[in-house]
Amino acid sequence: MREESLHPQSVELLARLPAPPAEFIVPDLRAGHTALSQWICGPTPELAKVVDLSLPAGRYAGLASPDGGRYGEPDCPAIGVRHYLPREGASRAIVYLHGGGWVLGTLDSYDVLCRQLALACDAQVFAVDYRLSPECRFPGAIVDTVRALRFVRDEAAGFGIDPARIIVAGDSAGGHLSLTAARWLKAAGAPLPAGMVLIYPVADRRLGTESAQRFSEGCYLTLRQMQWYWDQFLGNDPIDPTHPDLSPGLADDLAGLPPSLVITAGCDILRDEGEALAARLSVQGAPAEVMRMPGMLHGFIRFGALIDDAGRAVAAIADTCRRWG
Repeated sequence: MREESLHPQSVELLARLPAPPAEFIVPDLRAGHTALSQWICGPTPELAKVVDLSLPAGRYAGLASPDGGRYGEPDCPAIGVRHYLPREGASRAIVYLHGGGWVLGTLDSYDVLCRQLALACDAQVFAVDYRLSPECRFPGAIVDTVRALRFVRDEAAGFGIDPARIIVAGDSAGGHLSLTAARWLKAAGAPLPAGMVLIYPVADRRLGTESAQRFSEGCYLTLRQMQWYWDQFLGNDPIDPTHPDLSPGLADDLAGLPPSLVITAGCDILRDEGEALAARLSVQGAPAEVMRMPGMLHGFIRFGALIDDAGRAVAAIADTCRRWG
C-alpha cells in the first residue's frame, strides 16, 4: 500500500491545534470541542428554517435489539432533534448523527455542517441530540438513533418528506450509530433508510488495523484517545469486542441493508476499519462505495474554514444522494 502523507492543509491545522491533553477529562474535552467549533467550521449558511424539536419521552418504548434486548419507558427519554429546512418543498431527508466518540458533540457544534448538507443535498436534515457517555452508556445512543429514524419516517407526511428518500448519515461515532441502528431496524422488520453515508465510521472495537498503528499519534485523533472513548461508551460492560453492535465491520447480518457511501480520511486511525467495513457490506450484498480523501485527518469534514476537502466531501455526499433518488 502506498505510504500516506499529510496534506499541507492538514499540517497547517495540526500546527494551530493545542497539544493533546495528558489525561482525558470529560468537561475539559467538551469545552475544547466547543471552542474548536467556533473557528474551524466556517461561515454559517442561511436556510429557510431551522427549528429545535423534541422526540417525546416514551415514544417507541418496547423496541428490541437484534439479540433480543428490549428497551422500555426509562430507556426512551425525550431527546432533542434540530430540523433544518433548506427550502419549502424539499422532500429528501437526512437523519444526521454527529461524531465525538459518543462523548462529545452537540447540535450547536454540528450546526454548520448540517446546514451545508441541507443546502448541498436539497434535503431536510434532522440532527439528533442523542445521549452522551459516560452519563449514558451503551446502548443508549443506539436506542436514541433507532427512535429518531422511526420518528422521521413516521412523521414524514407532516414534514413533507418522501419516506422513500430518507437517508441516515453520521461521522465517526455517528457513523457507527447510523449503521448499527439500520441493523436494528432490519432485524425488527421496520422500514430502512434509502442509503447510508458513513464518514470515517467507527467499525471495529479491536483497534488492530495498520492505520490504527501508523497514525496512532500526531494525527488529531490518537489511538489512546479512541480507546478512552470506547471505555466511556461501554463502562464495565463485558460485551465481546467482536459483537456486531460494537464492531459492525465484523457483522454477518449486513445483507439487505441499503447502499452506502463510506468516506475515509487518509491519515486517520479509523481509515482501514472503515474501508474493511465497506468491503464487508459489499460482500454480503449491501453495495458500498469508498471515497478516501488523501492526506486528511479524522474530523476533516467539519473543518471547512481550513480544509478544502471538507467542501468536496459534502459535494460528493450530495451527488450520491441524488443517485439514490
